[in-house]
Amino acid sequence: MNDKRTGIIAFILALFIMTAVFADSPITSTYFASEYNDIPMVEKAEDSDGILTREFAKFLSSEANPVDVKAAVINALSWDINGKSNATYYFEYLRQKYYGDKINGLSFEQFTADEIFCLGYLTAMDDYFDVMDALDILNVAWGKNDRSFTVSMIYAIVEAQDAMDYDWCEVWFLTEDVLLDETLIMDMRKEAVTIIVDYMRLYEEYCEHYDDYNDYDGDDEK
Repeated sequence: MNDKRTGIIAFILALFIMTAVFADSPITSTYFASEYNDIPMVEKAEDSDGILTREFAKFLSSEANPVDVKAAVINALSWDINGKSNATYYFEYLRQKYYGDKINGLSFEQFTADEIFCLGYLTAMDDYFDVMDALDILNVAWGKNDRSFTVSMIYAIVEAQDAMDYDWCEVWFLTEDVLLDETLIMDMRKEAVTIIVDYMRLYEEYCEHYDDYNDYDGDDEK
């Protein structure tokens, strides 16, 4: 009886630890939308129930809105441990926008670079336990816009989420690679970058060797 009780307790503890790990991870712990809440749509997303509406979808698809602000809106819509379906809604919005009722030849690669990026980030936020589909989409987005710091950093965050399963040091290296890439256009607010880096740097201690990287000081201000 005692052995059975011990086994149950061990199982509960293991489940608790697993939940804690996934609740403290790159996607769930890099909340940078707070640095954009001076923008009405970001503030509206923060005050919402986290469900992507047509108004949000239209904002994400507008070429008038910068990609970092779109990322902030998605970040503000946030995540749910039970999963969400915002990416499904957004994909349907895009399908209607470009194809109407037609379904033949449908491909998200025909969407704009920002739209693909938003679809990928939404996919990651919807199910951060399995980000492989999100990574596939973000890879296409990055291929269409590989000079954007925002796109590269969000891509790195999602890659880091996957790396949590096999190499915690890689979480930091993925972030560092973006920070050291001088070809990128700094299109994210320095305060938002600092929030991301402050969290991702926690994994630096799992690395045995370090590149010559000085603390990020926000000199590349947008």
